[in-house]
Amino acid sequence: MSKDTFDAAFTVLLTGQVIKIKRTRKFANTTKGVKEFLIWINKTKGNSLELHITMEATGVYYESLAYSLYDIEDVVVHVLLPSTAKKYFENLNIKTKTDKVDSKNIGQMGLERNLTPWVLHSKIYRHLRTLTREKEQLINERTSVKNKLHAEEYAAQPLKKVVTRYKRRIKYINTQINAVENDLRKLVNSDSNISEKVSKLSTIPGVSFFTVVGIIAETAGFVNVKSIKQLTSYSGLDVVQKESGLWKGKTKISKKGNSHIRRLLYMPTLSVVRYSDTFKANYKRINERKDYKMAGVVAMQRKILGLLYTLWKNDTVYIENYKKEKVA
Repeated sequence: MSKDTFDAAFTVLLTGQVIKIKRTRKFANTTKGVKEFLIWINKTKGNSLELHITMEATGVYYESLAYSLYDIEDVVVHVLLPSTAKKYFENLNIKTKTDKVDSKNIGQMGLERNLTPWVLHSKIYRHLRTLTREKEQLINERTSVKNKLHAEEYAAQPLKKVVTRYKRRIKYINTQINAVENDLRKLVNSDSNISEKVSKLSTIPGVSFFTVVGIIAETAGFVNVKSIKQLTSYSGLDVVQKESGLWKGKTKISKKGNSHIRRLLYMPTLSVVRYSDTFKANYKRINERKDYKMAGVVAMQRKILGLLYTLWKNDTVYIENYKKEKVA
C-alpha cells in the first residue's frame, strides 16, 4: 500500500500445501482503483475459492481499501502491522524488496498463517485519534516556542519584537489547544456509552479525562485487544531480555509499538504514584530492587494500561485496595 497506488498478488493454496501466484497487478489507490480491484479479484476467484485479503497497515493509506472491503460478504480482511510483516519477510530470506515482491510475500503469509480478521471500529474512535494527535502536536509546538522564548529573553540584548511575537504565538497555540479539547469533549458526549465508560476510567487517581480519551482513541476502544499481554506489546512496553551463555544484556522495554500510548501514560504515572497508596507501595517495592527509577515508572505504566483495559471491558470504576475490599 502506498499513497497513490497499491500492488496486488492473487495467490492460491493448492493440494499438498503448494502456493501458486496466479496474477499480479497494480491499482490506483482511489475509489476508481478500488472498484477495478474488486472486479479483478471476482474474475480471478470464480465461485469456488474462499477469499482472504491481507494487507499491510502503511500509515493511513490502507484505510480506503480496507473500509471498502469490510462490508463485502464472503470476504475476510486482515490488516498486518508493519513489524509483523517485516519479521515474516526476514524468515523468507528474500533479498529483493519491491512493492510487487512484498505483495507476493504478504499473499503467501495470508495463506500460511492463521491471521486474525480485521474489525472495523466505530468512526468516532477515528475522529478521537485525529483530535488527540493534533493536541499532542500543538503541545510539542508550544514547548518548542517556549524554549525559543526563554533563550531569547535570557540572551544578551534580546529583541523585544521577537519576544512579543513568541508570546503571541504561544497565546495562539493555547487557543488552538482549548478548541481541540472542546471538540474532544463534544465528541465523547455525543456517544452516551463511550461517555459513561470514560467517566468510569477517569476515577483512577492521576488519570485525566484526556488521558483516557487518548488511550481509547489509539486502541479504538480496545476492539482488537484480546489480552493485557497483547496490549502491552502493542504499546511497546513489553520487556526485552537478551542473554547468551555467560553474557547477560540489559533488560529494557522494546519500544516497538504505539509511541503515543507511552507518551500519554508518562505524566499520569508520576501523579498516580503520589496520590494512590496502592500504586505508591508497588512503585517503592519495584525500585528497591532496581538501580534506576525508570524501572518503577515503566512498571506503573504497564499497570495503568492494564487497569484501563480491565475497567473498560468490565464497565466498572476504580476501587482503591480492590483485593483487600474483595477479601473483606
